[in-house]
Amino acid sequence: MPASQEKTQGLAIYRSQSTNSEMQIVLIHGAVDRAAGMIRVARRIDHCEVVRYDRRGYGRSGHLGQPYTFEEHVHDLELVIGGRPTVLFGHSYGGSIALAAASSGNRNVRAAVSYEAPRTWESWWPPPPSSDIDPSDAAEHFIRRMIGEDRWSALPTNSRSKLRSQGVLMVHELKTQTTQRYRLEDAKIPLVIGVGELSGEHAQRAATIFGQEAIRGEVERLKDAKHDAPMSHPDQVANLIEQALRQIS
Repeated sequence: MPASQEKTQGLAIYRSQSTNSEMQIVLIHGAVDRAAGMIRVARRIDHCEVVRYDRRGYGRSGHLGQPYTFEEHVHDLELVIGGRPTVLFGHSYGGSIALAAASSGNRNVRAAVSYEAPRTWESWWPPPPSSDIDPSDAAEHFIRRMIGEDRWSALPTNSRSKLRSQGVLMVHELKTQTTQRYRLEDAKIPLVIGVGELSGEHAQRAATIFGQEAIRGEVERLKDAKHDAPMSHPDQVANLIEQALRQIS
C-alpha cells in the first residue's frame, strides 16, 4: 500500500493512498518505536485511509529541544486528526495518547483502540527506571523483553544503537504518567481495550480496569500475543480496529 509523506509542524506523517471512505484510521506508536513499527497493521486495512506518524522526537519528526509533555503528544495527535472522522489505534504509550484523545470530547474521534496502555500512576504498576540506571540500558532491557533475545541479537549493530539512544525519551515518557492524565469515564465513544494472552499480570490487570472504567468498552485478549502484537500479530490487531469500526453508530 503506497504511502505519501508530509510534514505538519515538524511531524512526519505517512498516509496510505486515499480511498472513497471519509473515515481515516490513525495509528500511534509507543516508546522506542516509530511509524514504521505500524506498517504491518496498516497493510491489512484497505478500505479506509490509514495514517501513521513519527511521534515527536522519533523517526523523522523534529525534536523541540526540551522534554515533551503528555499533553503536547495529545495535541500533536489532534493535528494529525485534523477535521476528519477518525478511529484511533495506539500501542503502549501510544495507547495512552489514544485514550486521552478519546476522553477529550474531540467530535472527530469516533472510536479508539488501545493495546496495552500502561497505568503508570498505579501503585502496583512497575515504576519507571530509577535515576541511577542508564536510560540506554533501560531501553535495551525493554526491547529484549519485548522481542526476545534471538531477535535482539539478530539486529544490526547500528539498529541496536539507535534503539538504545531512545532510552532517554522512553524514561521521560514513563515519568509523564506518574499521575493520571485522563478519565475514561469522559469517553462517550466505543473503546476496544486489547491485551496479549501471554502478557504479564500487570498488563492483564490494566486491561480489566480500563474495560471497567469505559462506558462503552470491550476487552479483547489476543491469542498467543505479547506486548509486540503490532509486529508479531498484525492480523489480530487489524481485527481490533475493524471491531471498533463496526461499533460506530
